[in-house]
Amino acid sequence: MLRSSRELSSRVDINVHRQPNRQRRAAWWLALWSGVGSLMWLMLQHSQGENQIYQAGDVTTPHRLIENECWRCHTTWTPLQRLVAFSDDAHSIDNKKCETCHRVAEHHANQIPAHKDISCAACHQEHEGTDMLTRPSSRHCIACHTELKTTHGVSEVFAKRVIRFDEREGHPEFRLKTLLKDAASEPPNAKHGVNLAIENFKRPGDAASRWQDRGRIRFNHAAHLKAEYDANGKLIHGLIGKDRKLTDLSRSCEVCHEPDQEGRFLKPISFERHCRECHPLLFDHERFPGQAVPHQTPDIVRGFLTETYTLREFGSRKSEVGLPSDEPSRPLPGHRDFQRLSKDQAKAVLDDVTKAEQIAQQHRHSQFGYEATGGCRYCHEVEPVADKSPTAIADWKIVPTNIPSRWLLHSKFHHEPHRLLSCTVCHADVAQSKNTGDVLIPSIDICRACHAHRPAEWLDGIKADSVPKSESPQAPPNESLKDLLSNVNRGARTLCIECHVYHDRSKNKWDGPFVR
Repeated sequence: MLRSSRELSSRVDINVHRQPNRQRRAAWWLALWSGVGSLMWLMLQHSQGENQIYQAGDVTTPHRLIENECWRCHTTWTPLQRLVAFSDDAHSIDNKKCETCHRVAEHHANQIPAHKDISCAACHQEHEGTDMLTRPSSRHCIACHTELKTTHGVSEVFAKRVIRFDEREGHPEFRLKTLLKDAASEPPNAKHGVNLAIENFKRPGDAASRWQDRGRIRFNHAAHLKAEYDANGKLIHGLIGKDRKLTDLSRSCEVCHEPDQEGRFLKPISFERHCRECHPLLFDHERFPGQAVPHQTPDIVRGFLTETYTLREFGSRKSEVGLPSDEPSRPLPGHRDFQRLSKDQAKAVLDDVTKAEQIAQQHRHSQFGYEATGGCRYCHEVEPVADKSPTAIADWKIVPTNIPSRWLLHSKFHHEPHRLLSCTVCHADVAQSKNTGDVLIPSIDICRACHAHRPAEWLDGIKADSVPKSESPQAPPNESLKDLLSNVNRGARTLCIECHVYHDRSKNKWDGPFVR
């Protein structure tokens, strides 16, 4: 039997709202006494002269000079504004205050939002620790790079979406590595920095054009890293240098690749320091034993040879008249001594210079022995001069080397923190590289091996012999990358600023006045 609405309504207590709720009342009294207690504590601290409770945390070390002058940075009071708007976009610091001392360049001229519309305090948050000001969180970068746009639409140079460093919606492979893997891939934008590192062309000896190192110089890493040892591990012969000891493949790189003073980059290879010992540019081993032409432009080389053979001709002429060839001639008082060669002597000098140039350019100098492996053509591409200018002396030229000074132009790198690893951990293919066009820059997977948190099963994809072993019997074997990472639980930092910067510091203006 169904009950009527009258019977159901009679069961409802119409005075329920007047009955006390112990839980609600306890919460109300707790909030009240918490507020009263906090207010009384603030009044007590103020009466005792303790004002630190109203102040923010310590400023960073560079700002200690003005830590007691809040007005130099702060212009408004915005905590209530942020609380009401439920947003962290409101800041009490005007960009003009920062620009009084810091005159920095913008990130990109076509960025969205524009550089002038971004608050400095949005990324550089003070009172958060000693290094927070220069190490902003990656979320500031991701805010734009989640859907990267420019004033001209989608960016043609950089990836449209990067929110992580690993593979899943993460950082893409380095552009030069993608071009090297797929020769048919779309060429990069002309503004991309990869164009200053690699190029699609056909090098002499190549079957077809390909993406490769744009340097126009011949070099074989595999040949220079070879070494011969006896049964006791003593070095018999090493192509890295006859007077230098080569004990370990991973350390032999330092013979040529020397770090700069900061340890960040490597110094350029120098012929005088690294090459001349094994590759002297000999030109006349019979009349000038051991003497080499300077490693300079063809005009300087021809001038050096002309002077060398001319002085030799003058010396032989003095010997004919009974004078020492090395004694300078003394001109008559009041007269200038113009020494001239006869036509036959001038022709002989020209023939000697031409022959010496040809010898110096030879690809190999087998007649000079092993120590003189080759001349100009051994490393450089030599071409004849088609349209010789009136000021030019030589009729041949060296193709510009175009050796890249930087490989990853859109990033920063520091070798010093990576010195705990051998060179071959990252540059694993260097010992097998025989082609000049090989690009030995590591892929992003090598970076992710340390700069990311990886599960244990990820190591299964790494080859156990990913690092070449040392050729020296005495040297301990190099630790492979898999062995090195087997005990790694947490990787190195993966902040965006580890490799990238926002401000173009090369355009900074260091003339901001600081007036007290």
